[in-house]
Amino acid sequence: MSQRFIVVGGGMIGLATALGLRQQGHRVVLLERGAQPQYTETTELRVSAIAHSSRQLLEQLGVWQRLPSTRLGPYQAMEVWDHDSFGRIHFAAAEVNQPDLGAIVENKVIEAELWQAADEAGVELHANTEVRQHENAAQQVTVKTTTEQFTADYLIAADGVQSPLRQAEGLPLTFWDYQQQGCVAVIKCSKPHGGCARQVFLPSGPVAWLPLGDPHHVSLVWSADTEVAAELKGLDDKEFTKRLQAASDTALGQLELASKRAYFPLRMQYARRWLKGRMLLLGDAAHSIHPLAGQGANLGFGDVQALLALTTNAFSHADLRNWERERKVAAVQMITAMESFKRGFGHANPLLKLVRGIGLKIANDVAPLKRTLIKSALG
Repeated sequence: MSQRFIVVGGGMIGLATALGLRQQGHRVVLLERGAQPQYTETTELRVSAIAHSSRQLLEQLGVWQRLPSTRLGPYQAMEVWDHDSFGRIHFAAAEVNQPDLGAIVENKVIEAELWQAADEAGVELHANTEVRQHENAAQQVTVKTTTEQFTADYLIAADGVQSPLRQAEGLPLTFWDYQQQGCVAVIKCSKPHGGCARQVFLPSGPVAWLPLGDPHHVSLVWSADTEVAAELKGLDDKEFTKRLQAASDTALGQLELASKRAYFPLRMQYARRWLKGRMLLLGDAAHSIHPLAGQGANLGFGDVQALLALTTNAFSHADLRNWERERKVAAVQMITAMESFKRGFGHANPLLKLVRGIGLKIANDVAPLKRTLIKSALG
């Protein structure tokens, strides 16, 4: 039975939801407060590590096939090490008979292609449209913008970390500030990245170099404690690159900035309710995690996959409650894992460094354990 949905938020998660629902035959309106997503030849700063499960969803939606191959950074290996320690682990897709472990893709590229596909599928898209008021009634939902009013059977809030809809409904939130800032930039390297995602744990936070479509360009994600981030902000490009070079162990040769730097605060948050009446929270509106493993987008795409599995047939409120429980468990598990990584590697204590080094060496040397870790990374 066809239902009517209003999706608020034109990011990757909102657009994937809208497109999937429309392909199932539902009537869908999507409202995005910003402009229609578009990209140029310049590499975007915000990227995601798209796991196999998320890629499968995008393939089913017919969008992965639309992404330009030059903007895809498939990675066949991952290397993780502890700074100034013998601890190091190297994963390779070939160890589990896979062509790759995932792909680094610019968020804006995925969003632009999702938008086009949604438009072609018949989703009613409204860019530059801000929700002014909404009503979550027993039988239907109503959303008012500056100029129009929309009614539907369900309202999906995919409107980001700040989620005005979540706030308007007064849904309780658990959060903690990591006391860190994330720095993102595009880096040019003299050595080719070789399809390997690299990450080093510094006492002040992890630094990741993620392979882009260009063999000599990587996406930098540097998470640093607030004081260190403030120091990095104050450095000119030359001094910043020198600091980055020291952290890299020259794994990528000589590094240079190929873009501006952008900084954003890092915090974990988790909505304690994802379903209220006829409104659902998805993606960052429901949960946000530390970017150290690049799993935020995959967690959101998991929300979408589980919801689309439900909406393909007739469903009840009890079914939506089951969806909420299932996805909350997945989010809590991911939040816990990220917090364990951050706490475990966020200290320069010599004894802790020794323990971490031994742990990484064991994980790297014991084949069954290593295969399990690789399969986990695949998603």
